[in-house]
Amino acid sequence: MKILKPVWRLVRRYWAELFAAVSLIALIVGVNPLKLGHVFGTIDWRIALVMVPVVLAVYLCRGAAWQLALRAVGEHVTFTQTQLIELAGQVMIILPMGDLARVAMVRNTDKEHGVGTLTATVALQELLFMLFVSFGALPRLAQAPSVALIMILTMLAFLSVFVILLWRSAYEWAVGVVEHFKALRRFDQQLHEIRPAFVNLCKPRTLIPIAFFQALAALLSFSLFFLALRSIGITNISYINAVFVLGVSYTFGAISFLPLGIGAFEGLLTVILLTLHIPAAMGAAAGLIYRGYNDVLMAGIGLPAILYVRRRQRAGSWRSQAPSGSSELVAAAAAAQE
Repeated sequence: MKILKPVWRLVRRYWAELFAAVSLIALIVGVNPLKLGHVFGTIDWRIALVMVPVVLAVYLCRGAAWQLALRAVGEHVTFTQTQLIELAGQVMIILPMGDLARVAMVRNTDKEHGVGTLTATVALQELLFMLFVSFGALPRLAQAPSVALIMILTMLAFLSVFVILLWRSAYEWAVGVVEHFKALRRFDQQLHEIRPAFVNLCKPRTLIPIAFFQALAALLSFSLFFLALRSIGITNISYINAVFVLGVSYTFGAISFLPLGIGAFEGLLTVILLTLHIPAAMGAAAGLIYRGYNDVLMAGIGLPAILYVRRRQRAGSWRSQAPSGSSELVAAAAAAQE
């Protein structure tokens, strides 16, 4: 029994990751690994090569949106630094709260603001991207009543986060609920920093360009999935249907509470494609190819990026050069908002 205790502790700590891995393995076994291998053997490598710049463009746009958000809250992080941190963050996203690794890297670059303010920029970036991907399912929801209600409720849930963050009374009530949990009280300062920064970011002059780049990133993600379908010879799925399939699968993966929605995303995507008369092995392969580019490839590119960023930060040669007096200007702007 003593031998099993460390194993049980690992299972309790990483149950979500283990469940996601088991779900993915179950999908592969369920669709027949031999058939899946055969589908992978038919990949058109010309299309596969085109997918590389497309996925890079997705993260370039997401990095550009984040750069605008960071600038709006007064963080003096260069475009190159932002893009490198965006890429470096892809290595950590499979971990719980992995996106906040980017917050730590920005804090080591420019310490103008606290963790809460930086978290607001990441929250806006992720919420907008999820909303735009979800919106992709809207044109076909009328033809898919089985998922329409859940999709609408999910999109309303995403929008409710905006309402809570922008509506002072609702946010103060939510923070009060969180403060009832002793383990979460240590985040009190960060929680009180998030709302002022989020309100500032949602001003039209700031929000519109950020939303533009996030919408462009969503469109490129749809194109990446469409190319994944074409790369294995699935030609009877229109672009609109591909957008619907990815939009529904991505959204349900996000609310599955599994790391990156692993297992839930691929499983649902396979089922939806089955309803569109695509064999299970081909549907699963399309989902895995998309995952391979969007997550595995980008994590591989992010690995040297995170090593470079951390090496430069340890050497003290990574910090940005903030204009003199910037701290006072930012504090004054924050006070004026209050």
